[in-house]
Amino acid sequence: MRTIAFACAILSLLILAGATVWGGSVYPGYDHLRQYISELGATGAATGPAVSVAFMVSGALLTAFWLLCIGLFPRSPLTIIGFGLSALNGLGLFFGGVFPCDFQCSLASPSPAAMLHELLGGIGYLCGIVGVLVVGLAMRNRPGGRALFSLALICGVPAAATIWLIHPGFEFYGAAQRVVEVALAVWTLAVAFHVRRPAGASA
Repeated sequence: MRTIAFACAILSLLILAGATVWGGSVYPGYDHLRQYISELGATGAATGPAVSVAFMVSGALLTAFWLLCIGLFPRSPLTIIGFGLSALNGLGLFFGGVFPCDFQCSLASPSPAAMLHELLGGIGYLCGIVGVLVVGLAMRNRPGGRALFSLALICGVPAAATIWLIHPGFEFYGAAQRVVEVALAVWTLAVAFHVRRPAGASA
């Protein structure tokens, strides 16, 4: 089960990163600092269908990983809540592919799919960030968990501070989104390697 969970996390991150890099390289004039990742999967974008599928696959794998973590970590109310919130972040990514935003993620007269994309994606980000902090708190006093607690602060605090900049009123909203994505990815990677170790192994 640990190997399956590890594979889900790694594949999820690789697929999302690959879709972002590939999509940005073939999307004419795309600027990672000033455009949303979702624009690569938007309705009408040449990269839309492929990137939307990548969002769905990556999100499904990420959701599975966090749900598996509930059974792989010492169970407590905080770990269940934290991993459950993290799984909602995976679902937000999944439904971001199911319901793509409008072309260039325009919010002028948004379609129902675009409104769902905005709502579910935003909730997913918030849940993911809170999940990092809750799991980190749960690990604080556990044997071998102190490092995860420290990393939860390193990843969760900047993500929590930056998420409010992911809106068109901030010129570099694309960069702000990448900060959140990288923070969540680093956290996911760290938990995945923690899970990979046999139960009872020292940190």
